[in-house]
Amino acid sequence: MPKKRMYVCPIEAAMDVIGGKWKPHILWKIKDAPLRFGAIQEKLPAISQKMLTRQLRALEADSLVSRTEYPGMPPRVEYALTERGQSVIPILSSLKDWADEELADQINEHE
Repeated sequence: MPKKRMYVCPIEAAMDVIGGKWKPHILWKIKDAPLRFGAIQEKLPAISQKMLTRQLRALEADSLVSRTEYPGMPPRVEYALTERGQSVIPILSSLKDWADEELADQINEHE
């Protein structure tokens, strides 16, 4: 088992787990219901398949996302928030509310 990284500040630890360009977007997209890989990629067209795979694996390693495989041809895989992942949604929601209020003139949402 790999040694856990130690941080000098809680914000550093939180940003390591949920920060970056794609992790918050992925968490936000699967907040309401589990999604298959292709559906996540459709909702985030700017992310490459390789990067989405990497970010989902990181979120899974940090216990924010669960990966469930269903048998069939082809096999189906769904990604969902864990209980720990659900605990991040109020934080992201607060960030969204702040941005809606403070950065409204800089946001051009397509969804």
